[in-house]
Amino acid sequence: MAIKLIKLKSGEDLITNIEEMVIEDKTVGYFLTKPCSIKLKEYNDESGEKKGYKIQLFTWIPLSKDEVIPIPLDWTITIVTPVEELLEMYTKDVLKKS
Repeated sequence: MAIKLIKLKSGEDLITNIEEMVIEDKTVGYFLTKPCSIKLKEYNDESGEKKGYKIQLFTWIPLSKDEVIPIPLDWTITIVTPVEELLEMYTKDVLKKS
């Protein structure tokens, strides 16, 4: 398993532990463990000048009891490595590891 950032067809950005779903030596999808949706909010100073973004993580499919959620391969646009700050935030806040 590896922690990756996934862009879905729906436009959602997720950070998650990801593992390939393989059937007969063919990848058909992915298993997402503890996936979180990523929201960026613009951060402005007192004068209203844009200073950057705040990152917020939200449980993806929050009413599910399942920690591992399968998704089909054709719903994934791309999978990339998250920036270090996002990786640390996910590891500390979601996985509860220091």
